[in-house]
Amino acid sequence: MTAHDSQAYVAAPPHERYQYKPFTGSSHSWALSECERLPSSSKVLDIGCGSGAIGRELKTKGWQSLKAVEIDAGARAHVSSIYSQIEPSIEPYRGQQFDLILLLDVVEHMTQPEDFLNDAAKLLSPNGTLLLSVPNVAHWSVRFPLLFGWFEYSERGLLDRTHLQLFTRSRVNRFARSVPALKIAAQGGSIEPAEFVLPEVIHKANWFESLRKIRYAVSCALPGLFAFQHLVIFKKSA
Repeated sequence: MTAHDSQAYVAAPPHERYQYKPFTGSSHSWALSECERLPSSSKVLDIGCGSGAIGRELKTKGWQSLKAVEIDAGARAHVSSIYSQIEPSIEPYRGQQFDLILLLDVVEHMTQPEDFLNDAAKLLSPNGTLLLSVPNVAHWSVRFPLLFGWFEYSERGLLDRTHLQLFTRSRVNRFARSVPALKIAAQGGSIEPAEFVLPEVIHKANWFESLRKIRYAVSCALPGLFAFQHLVIFKKSA
């Protein structure tokens, strides 16, 4: 074992690692579009807020009741101006009720995601909405390399080395059924963030936006293979 191998991996803070994805077909674009279906007076709990990208956009649009959970102290300091309250866990919010809870790219980092989803559901008001996104380990970009025996974790993305859970479409459905109080209202899929690797002259071209829409339609139609992330809209029983 080398000295490098013996050192524990230390990830960069979430507000530095995870980039905002505002383009068509991304989980952030999907989440914001679903938020816009709700009144701006809705009480929001952004769990695992990271860089605060979603909260910042909502605040810009006039949303006022924004609270968050973020385990990383540096990230909490980074987004302190966005949220009226930000805590390292959901415990301080016990007894409160929220109209909208965001769980975007969070549960894959947990040892007991079913228990956490159940705890989060208790904070949701009757008929409230919970938005969930998780990476799809069965995406083509993971499947094809496996045919040749290649499987490597990375700094971010589907095989982020901080992921403790792997999700397929079928596991997402089982995961959803683990909390009877929540019902799936709709499901979808996101597309690969190609914008982070392509030059601007390509991804800002008009034709590329058309390509995004086609890719997004395919990811929703064939999520098992083409969804980069599984996207779920939950509603809580009245």
